[in-house]
Amino acid sequence: MPGQFAQKILNKLGVGEQHQGPGPSSGGSGAAAYPCHIAEDARQLHPSGGTYPRLCRLSDGSILCGSTRFEGAERVLHVSRSTDNAQTFAPWGEVARGAGDCDNLFLCEVGPGPTVLGAFRNHDLDPGSRKPTHFRITVCRSGDGGRTWHFLSQAAEQSAAQTGGMGLWEPFIRLGRQGDVQLTYSAELAGDNQETFRVVSRDGGATWSPPQCLRCHGPEERLRDGMQGIVSVRDGASGQDAVEYAVSWDDGASWGSRGVVYCPPWGRNAGAPQIANFGNGGLAVVFMTDEDAMAADWPKNAAVKAAVAGGLHGGRIAWSKPMLISGASSFWPGILDVGNNEVMAVFEHGGRPLGKLLRWR
Repeated sequence: MPGQFAQKILNKLGVGEQHQGPGPSSGGSGAAAYPCHIAEDARQLHPSGGTYPRLCRLSDGSILCGSTRFEGAERVLHVSRSTDNAQTFAPWGEVARGAGDCDNLFLCEVGPGPTVLGAFRNHDLDPGSRKPTHFRITVCRSGDGGRTWHFLSQAAEQSAAQTGGMGLWEPFIRLGRQGDVQLTYSAELAGDNQETFRVVSRDGGATWSPPQCLRCHGPEERLRDGMQGIVSVRDGASGQDAVEYAVSWDDGASWGSRGVVYCPPWGRNAGAPQIANFGNGGLAVVFMTDEDAMAADWPKNAAVKAAVAGGLHGGRIAWSKPMLISGASSFWPGILDVGNNEVMAVFEHGGRPLGKLLRWR
């Protein structure tokens, strides 16, 4: 999120504008140190290029990567596949394509087959002005591990005329403890205001509950709670299961107080976070920031960085200083636990979806 909006969150946490530098909770000089190694080599995730890569592990051991390719006036949501634990990827399937604003593909296995859902933003555009006319979070389904796809449902939709031209963005899917499919997304309320909503399906994504606002702001607050990432963890102090950050103790139905992973210097920006665990209790968050750029021009001059932590203890997390994953200009990172205390951070750089391993040493 942009720096000024991050400062509003710090104010809510009791860290006012007199705070001149990031503290232990924001990845500054007092941040915790953890033994994390970042691989030097980057792996290409699809030979045809693309942006907004997201990884999904299937029960057969394969890993899918969804990303967006541009073909003239069309956008193509395509899938590549790895059968060697993310060492190499090959083209595998195509979820959808169209001349509208479709992007933000997120994949999640929900049943045998393997059965996979693919959710994405799907906005209609006026042919003349190219302005949006209708917003959707569309869900497609594959019964063969991401090879072939068909339309399943609209998880959320609204007319642009009803919302003043704002949109629905960045769906994220997870399975709840009872096997329900939980889909969260960002709703654009104003240029400086986003809120996170959740819809739930109990029939594999065919139908969805009415949207529930998870982090509703008060009328005086203008915060951009954009791209969300969710991971299941266990609190090392209490033994409770949690989903975070903020922290939820009820399988994502409600969320507690905020915690800061990283706050950029004033006037610079950070955003697009995603979170994963290493398998040993450690956590990693990848995000974009332009803190090192000569000039702020968000998000054009952003790099991708990561912060890591030893886990959740007493409802709080101590994060490391940010570590560089890929220099400017790099965009829209995702992350996945790939086993052996390793996670793979994925991102776009130079029009290509790439991935780098982070290893907890």
